[in-house]
Amino acid sequence: MSFNRLFFYLFLSLLSLLTYGNENKIEYIINSDSISIYLKQSKNSSLSNESRRQSLLRAYELNKLTEDSIQNQNLEVIIDQAFWLNKPFCYKVNKERLELSEKNNDSLSIGTSYSFLGYYYYERESLDSAYQAYNLANKMFSELNENYLSAKMLHSMSIIAQDLRDYTGSEKLVFRAIKKYKRLNKNTSLYRCYNTLGINYLGLEEFDKALFYHNKAAEYLEKSKFKDDYISGNLNNIGRVYEKMGKHKLAIRYFQKALDVYYLRNDNPRSHARLLGNLAYNKFKNGDTLGVYDMLNKSLKIRDSINFVAGIALNKIHLAEFYVFKGDTLKAINDLKKSRKLAKSVDNHKDLLTALKMLSELDKKNETEYLNSYINLSDSLQKQERAIRNKFTRIEYETDEYIEETKRLTTQNILISVIAGIVVIVLALLYFIRRQRAKNKELLFEQEQQRTNQEIYDLMQKRQTNLREGRQEERHRISEELHDGILGKLFGTRVGMGYLSLTGDQEDVKEYKSYLDELQGIEKEIRDISHALKNNILKSDNSFVAVIEDYLSNQSKVHGFNYSNKSKKDINWAEIDDKLKVTLYRIVQEAIQNIVKHAAANNVTLVFSKTEKQLHLNVTDDGKGFNSTQGKKGIGLKNMEARILKHYGTLHLDSKEGEGTSINISVAI
Repeated sequence: MSFNRLFFYLFLSLLSLLTYGNENKIEYIINSDSISIYLKQSKNSSLSNESRRQSLLRAYELNKLTEDSIQNQNLEVIIDQAFWLNKPFCYKVNKERLELSEKNNDSLSIGTSYSFLGYYYYERESLDSAYQAYNLANKMFSELNENYLSAKMLHSMSIIAQDLRDYTGSEKLVFRAIKKYKRLNKNTSLYRCYNTLGINYLGLEEFDKALFYHNKAAEYLEKSKFKDDYISGNLNNIGRVYEKMGKHKLAIRYFQKALDVYYLRNDNPRSHARLLGNLAYNKFKNGDTLGVYDMLNKSLKIRDSINFVAGIALNKIHLAEFYVFKGDTLKAINDLKKSRKLAKSVDNHKDLLTALKMLSELDKKNETEYLNSYINLSDSLQKQERAIRNKFTRIEYETDEYIEETKRLTTQNILISVIAGIVVIVLALLYFIRRQRAKNKELLFEQEQQRTNQEIYDLMQKRQTNLREGRQEERHRISEELHDGILGKLFGTRVGMGYLSLTGDQEDVKEYKSYLDELQGIEKEIRDISHALKNNILKSDNSFVAVIEDYLSNQSKVHGFNYSNKSKKDINWAEIDDKLKVTLYRIVQEAIQNIVKHAAANNVTLVFSKTEKQLHLNVTDDGKGFNSTQGKKGIGLKNMEARILKHYGTLHLDSKEGEGTSINISVAI
């Protein structure tokens, strides 16, 4: 891909991201909700299987409309449900998920998809395809250090090797799985692994090792919270070892213990039939034929009811042995022929070989035919198993090559992504540099404006202070004049008149006393006025309120909004620190500027109030408002917050689109 073409695609991608609308987001939400509903219906066991399948198909179709990441997550749930409802559909969906995961380089999802493919192929007895899928999944999980999932794949591969009687190969794989499980303390998984080892050594006829590993499996099973689910299988496997050793009495004991597990009769008829057949066969081998025929027939009926063909073939072989013991060779041959046919239909080579061997011994007419079939099948199986084992080695080699190629392509994709990322970053930087320059210019302008406003405010404060000082001096002067001048003269006159000796008539004396009392009253009134002038001058708090009122009045006239100053009158501004008053003025100024620039408000309300220990300021407008929970704060708001923090105060902003804005400030006084 040329650089110009890559740049063009990057440009289109950026454009699509910038212009991506809310309609698509809404559509995704609707799809996601619908998918969840249909998936829930597909899991509802009270509905018919057909209804559940239809719901699953609807969920699948809707899922195609979602984003890749969401689509991939939903596909995992759809695959899980489809496994029980529609296995061919399940296989198809898993292939789609694998393609989508590879497209997105989602290694974990790729590994999960391969693990499901392995299970799908294993169920269909396509063992080489199953082994290859499990091996690929294991490589993916190992690369991601997903040790639990990697161990599961190794164990699954070991079971395939075991099925092909490659016990040594199975042993190597299962020990690798055990190593990983031990680090994770996975007791149930460790039980399964040691159980596999026990079965391997039984196949190799190393019975002591088989017993050792089955008992080791039992130790981990004791620690597992799923003990009840596996205990019958563990007891059965130990019984099988003793059966192969010819210790039928011990085998009977373990098969009987397993049968005593109550839930087998109802919950797992397949296990029940297996244990019943094993118990009957070992009683027969131990020389106890009482009830054996009935038990074998009962086991056969259970297997027949669930159409377990391989189990039916084994039952027929056991019944044939019983008929031979009873001397009824014809019935034995008849059952062996049925067993041969059934085993052949499901590729059950083990029981097929046993049936052919017994037929060659019992049916003397066709002895040569059966014996040749036995030899040919045995040789063919050995060659086939050897070929598949070699194929497994080749699969592991080819898988490594595939992983290397994938890494190379991934590295190439990473390189392309890095180059694309660098181009995007450069474009983004150029865009942000340009935008930042514009913001810096705006910020410098605002800072200059703020500095000018600060100087204006300081001049106004200084003017108010000078006026207040002038008034105070004038009041002091008047007070002193009244007190020291006029009041002194009046006092002297009153005292002098009090010592006059009047000789007039009673009426003159009475009139004289009334004048004297009046002078004394005037003297008291002047003294009160003098004291009032001197005391009240120190309590004037009108200057700050007047500055705020002047500012609001001027701004409302210039910018055409109505204002209301509802400040409480119980605030003694003379006691408030001048620095705090400057800060509050600046915040009011910043708030009004923001309202004028952004809010387009018609009405503004300002309230100063106080509690016992705090001073509060609230500025409210009925403008456009904005979503205060999203986006970054503007420079103005940051400046307000920074100013009030210097006084250890708090600023709270409350705004909604179309409902105006409210700024609340609290500071200790």
